[in-house]
Amino acid sequence: MTQRGWWVRGAVLGSALLLAPVGAWADKLTELEQAFETQRQSLQQLQQEMNRLRQDRTAQQTEIDRRVMEVEQKAAEAAASSLLTGYEPGKGFFLKSADGQFNLSLRGFTQTWFITEGARQEEQFNAADKAAGIARHSPSTFRQRRTRIIVSGQVFNDFGFFIEPELSFGGVPDSAGNSTGGVRLEEAWSSYTYAPWAKVTVGQYKPRFGLEMITTSRDLDFAERSVISKALSPDQQLGATVEGTLKLANLLPVYYGVGIYNGCGRIDQCKGGIDNDGDKEFTGRVTVAPPMPFGNLTIGLNADHRTFRVVNGKGATDANSTTTSVSGTSFHRFNPAQATGWKFGGDGAGTSQNGFLINGNRVTGGGDLVFDLYPFIIKGEYAYASQERDALGAGGSNLDNLIIQGGYGSLGYWIFGNKRSGLLAIGRYEHLRVDDNTGAFTAPATATKEQPMEMRSGTLGLNWYVNPSVRLRANYLLTDVRPGRNTIGVSNSTHGELVHEGIAEVQIQF
Repeated sequence: MTQRGWWVRGAVLGSALLLAPVGAWADKLTELEQAFETQRQSLQQLQQEMNRLRQDRTAQQTEIDRRVMEVEQKAAEAAASSLLTGYEPGKGFFLKSADGQFNLSLRGFTQTWFITEGARQEEQFNAADKAAGIARHSPSTFRQRRTRIIVSGQVFNDFGFFIEPELSFGGVPDSAGNSTGGVRLEEAWSSYTYAPWAKVTVGQYKPRFGLEMITTSRDLDFAERSVISKALSPDQQLGATVEGTLKLANLLPVYYGVGIYNGCGRIDQCKGGIDNDGDKEFTGRVTVAPPMPFGNLTIGLNADHRTFRVVNGKGATDANSTTTSVSGTSFHRFNPAQATGWKFGGDGAGTSQNGFLINGNRVTGGGDLVFDLYPFIIKGEYAYASQERDALGAGGSNLDNLIIQGGYGSLGYWIFGNKRSGLLAIGRYEHLRVDDNTGAFTAPATATKEQPMEMRSGTLGLNWYVNPSVRLRANYLLTDVRPGRNTIGVSNSTHGELVHEGIAEVQIQF
């Protein structure tokens, strides 16, 4: 019955729809069209609103990005203009810009020596030498070896400068022989680095020659440089150098350095602070560091040409006064010096000679090496020089060239640690000979006492690096000089040939 009721209701409803008028359907269609148009307009408005929101969001993002970039740029500018300060033990205080283009460094060091020699025993000498021996004896004494302040820096990344005065320079003694004190300029130079293989340096500094001489005094293995280094390696000069480091076949590091200098010493040693003789000094140095299966090896070759000839009353000299011009003459005097300053060639007192008279060009060549195989370190250096002696013979004739040759070798062993904190035991043997290139030595007409000189020396040392800023050192030196009369009175010796000395040093740097 229920199913039949549904069929009845469906038939009645269908009949009603079929009997409905056509106008009602038309009204319904119009109503639907209007509803559709309303929905379409609403959808279009929504799309327009969405596009507007997208545009607003893009504009806002662009503004946000712009503001972020402005903030980042201002932060970068602020960082670039800020300064970083600090201190590195053993290297001093620094002040530098955050971008690394500018920096300023302040450091310094002081070295205090205590020197002692054996008893004179002048009674062992003959009467002619006794007074000279007593006069030449160096007493045990404290000595302020070096006191320096160093200011260095970098500007615009590629330009550098370095200023180092010596504050403990004794100055010119007064009439009583007392030091008047004073300050001298040790080094002062500026540089421009175009690339690692091309750097130009101008000013007063050490020419690129030799191993020990170009090693800063703060890093020497012994209290003083070897005799051959002080005798033949040029010390501070005023000039210009081109140098750099490159790699051959991208494997072998090679350093080169060539320079031209006034050749008359430091500015305080040159008359008027300028080149007083017009002759220039030329140096060159090349080092290579070949790959090694163990350890590190560096080999260096050196060359130097300079002139010792008096012009306008003055001539070339050395910062360590090994070679000096002789006032009122046309020549120079060569007289190699020992660690504490006394001259191997005598001082003219008693029966001793007074160095070697020279006049003309000197050509020097040599080589050096460093082999570092921790805990061992081996160093060596050799130099050979041919020095002209023009117009020093009888009647103004030229003498045979003076031949100056020698070298040293050292062996060190790190008992523990390194240069930041450690103990190094080290020994050095030195040899130096001054002669001419003939079988019989020919002396200048005005220097009858001149004869060949030979020196052998041994040094035992102990270096205690307490920390990067403090070092304690002890050296014992034994030197044998022939002819012995040139060292009479220097120390305890029955033959006047052997010299016993001790040097203790305290170095503090900041």
